[in-house]
Amino acid sequence: MMPFLKFDTSADALTVIKEMRASFTMNSIIPKPSQCQINKEVFEYDGHAVDAYWVSYPPKTIQKDSDKILLYIHSGGYLLGNIHSFSGLECRLSELFNLTILHVEYRLCPEHPLPAAVDDTVAIYRALLHQNISPSQLMIMGDSAGGGLALLAVQALINHQLPVPRGVIVLSPFTDLSMSGESYTRNRHTDISPQFDKNWYMAQLLGSNCVQLSLDDPRFSPLFGSFEGFPALYINVGTAEKMEDDSRRMWTIAKEAGVNVKFEEGLHMTHIYPMFFLYYPEAQHTLGNINKWIQTI
Repeated sequence: MMPFLKFDTSADALTVIKEMRASFTMNSIIPKPSQCQINKEVFEYDGHAVDAYWVSYPPKTIQKDSDKILLYIHSGGYLLGNIHSFSGLECRLSELFNLTILHVEYRLCPEHPLPAAVDDTVAIYRALLHQNISPSQLMIMGDSAGGGLALLAVQALINHQLPVPRGVIVLSPFTDLSMSGESYTRNRHTDISPQFDKNWYMAQLLGSNCVQLSLDDPRFSPLFGSFEGFPALYINVGTAEKMEDDSRRMWTIAKEAGVNVKFEEGLHMTHIYPMFFLYYPEAQHTLGNINKWIQTI
């Protein structure tokens, strides 16, 4: 519908990324319903403050002691995205899943290289537990980089010996910064996601130390971390996208670790296709499957 703009990555990186952010159009593809209720809350844990937004549609009074809460972690390659660009999607998910959504406004790269976004997500989760919200009330959902971030956050929770959420849902998760899956070659002509020079992109994500850091480091690439102790997991990916093998390989690893994992692949579908539920039935069908799965965990 809208071809991706071409950016000159030889120019000042932050200037280029600010231009990308200005042209990011998710809110025009999935507009926010006028009656959707969005309220900001600043969560703080151990001196670490993070912005978040409660999203409820239809509007209702949020009961933190009883509502199921879905932490939503947005995509944008760790570079783009905020509550403004994803509020339409999150409002619709609140309606479809009959859940309160908590949008995590994690810090973006390159101003805040990884793992800053992981630290933000874990801080919000710990703050929720500190508010006496039960892990059984909490689920985490993320798409693309947000899916990778959701997985990294749960791995961090397990490493800190904290209770895990009820379940995790990831759409086309970015699990391997080294991009070693064969689908990065196989599907490069059918994938619609932006094409960046890999070295330039990793420099934005990892900062000045990127040369010394390994892209298969489990602090950044959850595919190479442990899935032992993971909660119920729903993985969705399309067969026409570069990150197909990110999900397929993770599915295999999670099964071997004994995780209760559901894998759904959209035939001929491209990157994060369930987000486009306003446009085609395959996306609606997958979101319906996810909604049914939520009721079973």
